[in-house]
Amino acid sequence: MYLQSAAVICLSVAFLGSLEGKGVQMQRDVQCCMQYSQGKVRTKDVLRFEEQTEGPDCSIQAVILYTKRAVKCADPRDRKVQRLLRKLRQRQAMKTHRTMWLHPHMNLPVMAEPK
Repeated sequence: MYLQSAAVICLSVAFLGSLEGKGVQMQRDVQCCMQYSQGKVRTKDVLRFEEQTEGPDCSIQAVILYTKRAVKCADPRDRKVQRLLRKLRQRQAMKTHRTMWLHPHMNLPVMAEPK
């Protein structure tokens, strides 16, 4: 019984560790990049992104990219990363614009009552 419990715990730790991208570490409730990931990331593979600032919890400035397969850390000063962020922000703006037209009643200005 004890061996089964130990095996389940070890497998759980190994599985959770495999979900984190290289250079991404979990600290309490904060996810931090400790180093930049290698390799290319396509715009269409990015589900969402966050900008990490340097501070007491995180030692470097980075962009955390949540892709379909992994979590990647990118250098925000890199020109390719800046271009990727520009494309992602444009995509976000297009989704917001499209959503406005899907729910027109939510975006209408409130008319003043006639006096």
